[in-house]
Amino acid sequence: MTAKVKVTVDTATLSRPPVERLLRQHHPLYDIAGTEHTGDEIEFSGGQSPHQLTLADRETDEEKIFLERVLAILADSSQRRAARFLYGRAARFLYAHRRERRAIFVTENAALLSKRERLSEVVGTKVLSFAEFERWCSEQQTK
Repeated sequence: MTAKVKVTVDTATLSRPPVERLLRQHHPLYDIAGTEHTGDEIEFSGGQSPHQLTLADRETDEEKIFLERVLAILADSSQRRAARFLYGRAARFLYAHRRERRAIFVTENAALLSKRERLSEVVGTKVLSFAEFERWCSEQQTK
């Protein structure tokens, strides 16, 4: 039996439907989650359970430590305050993605993609652009 692939779409930078179409085409079992509420139609098919990642009203101590690690990757210490403003919400969604043990974070956020290797180590997941995700889907189908 094929394992369910758990994908998060950074809907602040990318529309959810194209990612979902790829999943339907290449993976019989998937679970897709979005970050920002976009009003995109959520389809219930393929044995998946689509939802939006949720952010807690207040950051936990664990989340604060995680955010500091992510922001340290995205900006040096002199730019940390600006990084918090620019990337804080994306970093919180990466935390929620990690908390839910999701496998792939699909984004078009240039800052995240430029630091993907280091972020992948901290988050414990793949950080891919849509084009990379499309290739990944095709490769999975041939395995």
